[in-house]
Amino acid sequence: MNTGFLKFRPFRLGAFLLAFACGCAVLLAGCGSSTKTMQKNLEEIAGEDLQDIVKEIPTPAKASLLAKPYFKVDEFQEFHGDTAIVYQAKATLVFFYLDPSLDLCQVRKYRYKTSSGLWDRYDVKLMHFPKKYSGLASQ
Repeated sequence: MNTGFLKFRPFRLGAFLLAFACGCAVLLAGCGSSTKTMQKNLEEIAGEDLQDIVKEIPTPAKASLLAKPYFKVDEFQEFHGDTAIVYQAKATLVFFYLDPSLDLCQVRKYRYKTSSGLWDRYDVKLMHFPKKYSGLASQ
C-alpha cells in the first residue's frame, strides 16, 4: 500500500475545493452589471427611443413638437440576490416631446436582463402628464 499518496490526497482535495469556490465566486460576481453601467446603457437606449419617437410624429403634428424634446427617469430600481437572477433592474421613463398645452407624454418601462446585459422595453403608453411633472413639461 502506498501511504505517500494518501498523505497528500486531503491537501489536493482541499486545494481543489478552494480553487472551485474561488472560481464560483468570480463567476457570480461577473454575472451582474454595475449600477453605473446599467444607468449609462439606459441613458443611451432612452436617447435612441426619443429620436425614434420624434421621427414617428406625423407631419401635421410636427408643429406641436417641443424645440428640445427630453426624457426623465421617473423610477429606477435594482434587484439583488435571487431576485436578480433574470432581471437585475427596472426603470420607468417619461418622454416629453409635444407642446405642454396638449398634456401628453409617453411613459416607457424597461427591465435589465442579467444574462445579456441589455435593457428590454416591455411597456409603452401615451398618457397625460403625471402630476409630479406638470410644472416640468415646458422645459
